[in-house]
Amino acid sequence: MRKVPPQSSIGSGVIPLQFNVHDLGELTTHCIRCGFCLEACPTFTETGSELESPRGRIYLVRSALDGKLDWQDDVRPHLDRCLGCRACETACPSGVKYGAILEMARDRLENERRNISKQALLASTAKPGLLRTQLALSRLLPGRRVPGFVSQLVSGTSPEADLPNPQPLPNYPPLDESTLPPVRGEVYLLEGCAMRVLYPGVHLALRRLLRRVGFVVREAPTQGCCGSIYAHNGDLDEANRLATKLAAALPGDLPVIVDSAGCGSWMKESIFADRAFDASEFLLAEGLANVLNTARFEKTLTYHDACHLAHGQGIRSAPRELLSAIPALKMVELPEADTCCGSAGIYNITQPKMARSLLERKFANIESTDAEIVALGNPGCHAWIAQAAREHGGQVRVMHTLEVLEQALNPA
Repeated sequence: MRKVPPQSSIGSGVIPLQFNVHDLGELTTHCIRCGFCLEACPTFTETGSELESPRGRIYLVRSALDGKLDWQDDVRPHLDRCLGCRACETACPSGVKYGAILEMARDRLENERRNISKQALLASTAKPGLLRTQLALSRLLPGRRVPGFVSQLVSGTSPEADLPNPQPLPNYPPLDESTLPPVRGEVYLLEGCAMRVLYPGVHLALRRLLRRVGFVVREAPTQGCCGSIYAHNGDLDEANRLATKLAAALPGDLPVIVDSAGCGSWMKESIFADRAFDASEFLLAEGLANVLNTARFEKTLTYHDACHLAHGQGIRSAPRELLSAIPALKMVELPEADTCCGSAGIYNITQPKMARSLLERKFANIESTDAEIVALGNPGCHAWIAQAAREHGGQVRVMHTLEVLEQALNPA
């Protein structure tokens, strides 16, 4: 596991992911135009257009920096259609930092001309209280979809995404402390914004799993958004501000455990670089696989790789190793497991038609496995794939990996 940095580095205000236009230009020169990224890019494979590929988008950014293209007219439409999934980084033999290029280029676009409707959408998602209120009020509207007028403002077309429905807390039995190992450490748990509103049961499962390997959560009631949703959508100043504010709310050098792939990816590239851990990597390193030897879960399951877990953090084996440690659980590998499902943060709201196409492709692969459950590690994927499961008859259950692990330790 990565070492935790000294306390003096936290709250210093020095955030690694801060670039200027010269850094952006230099990063674009690393692309050797080999084309390995093309078939890894979902928007290229869907459209066949070079301009909807990482190589094409890097060329557009470079040309705009050189003054040959207009940022808003020529570049923005193609960067807006990028998922930000970073599959191209996995495929790239030259180590091009496409995620950084995309975020800096989007930041440049937003600084030139703010997309007010998108900014409003981000703000409503990043504030838990406001998100709860909006979801409660939305129940007064007819239908399940995002309201048409909202979709028209944000995307210019009709919606595809359903309004998210907050998950009820599961009724787990109390943990028997007499059967648990002694407490050997504390950690912070990133509550997040959308995650805490939509999937509180995942947080509860994580707390219980942490205790099963000897850790307890130190409460941090003032913590808020980590800033990832802003970083991925072109507002690096706000992303850095929120990351710094979160660091102040999580003082000291305790590890910060994250159960949302997009948040974890950003945090590992920001002020939390040496403190943030995805829940699966932390639990595996701390011995949860041994605990799961006594679990019972006789199901057939497939696993979807969230983009910012597989491509952003390079974590593929840890969730699979934990799931495979459950006796009697049958694991079936998912075709195109690490291809984006189309959720991509707010992408299924801002680019609903492309998102729908990718969702149908993803769910067809899921159905081909005959799995009863698809496990994953990100709230956006969870809500989007669960919508497809409902639309296709509800035969497949969508669960966060942590929910599967804790449920296996609490057989009915």
